[in-house]
Amino acid sequence: MIQTPPLATHMSPVVQEFELTAAPGSWRLSRRDPAPDLAGVVVEYWEVRGALSAFRENLLPNGCAEVMVNLGPAHRVIGNGGSRLWERAWYSGLQERAITIESLDGTHLVSARLHPLGAVTLLGERAARGANASCELDLLLGSECGPLRAQLLIATTSAERFDVLEAALRRRLTGAERPPVIVLIVASRIERTHGAVRVASLHGELGVSRKHVAVSFLRCLGISAKRYASIHRFMWALGQLRERDSVDWSRLAVEAGYSDQSHLARDFRRVGAATPSEYLLRRTPDSSALLYEPG
Repeated sequence: MIQTPPLATHMSPVVQEFELTAAPGSWRLSRRDPAPDLAGVVVEYWEVRGALSAFRENLLPNGCAEVMVNLGPAHRVIGNGGSRLWERAWYSGLQERAITIESLDGTHLVSARLHPLGAVTLLGERAARGANASCELDLLLGSECGPLRAQLLIATTSAERFDVLEAALRRRLTGAERPPVIVLIVASRIERTHGAVRVASLHGELGVSRKHVAVSFLRCLGISAKRYASIHRFMWALGQLRERDSVDWSRLAVEAGYSDQSHLARDFRRVGAATPSEYLLRRTPDSSALLYEPG
């Protein structure tokens, strides 16, 4: 069981701010690391704010879960033959494909980016509901959600908003239980090898059945260990493209753990709905998404 000291004893890390410019205009990205007691559960807090022209973006998988609160105009999520509005607050779990978002009147979002197993610690098995999907945050937090958003709307700075969000997450740590040990071990091995590991070989090493690993992963994360490895392989390849204008694709495919260059290209089209070359042309300044004109 996790025990946490009183809120007053925690010092907030420094907020970093970045001014970003791309086709839709300019916006500010603010980010902050979590306090030490939440390290390993929270990856970072981030906020984006800008009065931008209409744009559409494919948000690429990042291996994390998000607790996200909208403090500005609504955003439209497009997929599965339809669309719906994101207006207030939502939870998004592990994603295996890009999420298409359309913003028509600027943006103001604040989010806690969670390690997927940190999300399990905070939300229990409900965290698996967000795998390859998103759901309204009040379905997970219940009566906590409304007051949380109200406090974020009142806060006047990014630092204050991050403090509000962190305090809400810290309250959920009291009495929380860690995910099963087998999931922690397998996930750690996958992450350390950026997905370049034969998941089937881990069963024998760990002395557990394939079914036990599969059921444990599905219950916690909503996807299999093999698919978790695929996410990390794609993310590693994506990370190698950042800050590059030209790439040796064959070499990258081998280093990332793909069978060949065509395998890498197929994975990019499957996950990001774009070729690797298109990614280089359409990526956002922080390389987290691909920008398009609204349809």
